[in-house]
Amino acid sequence: MAKRRQLNVFTLSFLDVMAGGFGAVVIIFLIINHATEDAAEATNRELLSESRLLDYKQKTGEEDLASIRELVGTLRLRIADARERIVKVEEDIDDRKVDLDELEKLALAQEETIEELRSDVETREETLSELSRVEETKGAATIEIVGEGDRQYLTGLFMGGNNILVALDVSASMLDESIVNILRRRNMSRDRQLASPKWQRAVSTVEWLVANIPLDSRFQVILFNTEAKFLIEDGSWQDASDADVIMTALGDLKEVLPEGGTNLETLFKTVATLRPIPDNLFLIVDGLPTVEERGSRRLRVTGRQRLQMFRDSVAHLPAGIPVNVIMFPLEGDPYAAASYWNLSHITAGTFMAPSADWP
Repeated sequence: MAKRRQLNVFTLSFLDVMAGGFGAVVIIFLIINHATEDAAEATNRELLSESRLLDYKQKTGEEDLASIRELVGTLRLRIADARERIVKVEEDIDDRKVDLDELEKLALAQEETIEELRSDVETREETLSELSRVEETKGAATIEIVGEGDRQYLTGLFMGGNNILVALDVSASMLDESIVNILRRRNMSRDRQLASPKWQRAVSTVEWLVANIPLDSRFQVILFNTEAKFLIEDGSWQDASDADVIMTALGDLKEVLPEGGTNLETLFKTVATLRPIPDNLFLIVDGLPTVEERGSRRLRVTGRQRLQMFRDSVAHLPAGIPVNVIMFPLEGDPYAAASYWNLSHITAGTFMAPSADWP
């Protein structure tokens, strides 16, 4: 029989203890490891979730970043395009400013041109108006003297000239056409003498002549018998356009009473004192002179003596003056018409003996 092994209580107990302890450790490890695994698993799930979230965010961020970069690129392009447009707009503005300056200069030049044209038009209108006025005044009348029926005519008389003189015989012979009636009229009242038909015709003739003088001319009237005097006392040339002067002069003429003899020499001497001398002389007369010089008195003068007085008087007439004679014939003076016609002819004037119904 085999010998039994001797049991070592201590050794068994140690192993048991060790095995039990190892088992306990294993058990504890298992317990701890399981908890750790659970915790790790939970942690891993959280980390995975966060990792996925981060991946998503990264992916989303990258996509957003790409979009942003694309947007930034687009914005940069738009900014560059906007800058180009701004530059073009600025250049266009500069060009517009230059154009505006040019337009302003052009407008200013046009305004100056318009003003010049307007001034030129006004000047031309004034010139045209003046020419029209001058044209209208040729033969126009400052005052209107109207005859009856067809009496207002005067064929052959030239009414032009810058200075026109009207000379009216105011001797006693202008009271009538015959010597007998002249003597009778001289003894009548002043009013009846002034109303003499022949004298009224002479006054009307002066009125007609003065009324038909061109408005751009000047005039004067001389009354002569034994002496000569100006109807307008200062003796200067008067504007034919001055109606007040004309009306005053014609009013004064109507109060003049024919008297005395006829001295043609004193008339022509007075004409010679005018400055400038007349361009046209209208002589209203009825016969040859009866007085040789101022102050002389003859009880009787013959026709030949009167003709010589006429010739002596003409010698005092300044040269270059056309003499237009309007004659109201007087009986007993056969040389008068021929003498005055010859005077008109040699001075380039006109001679006429108007009908009894003129003017």
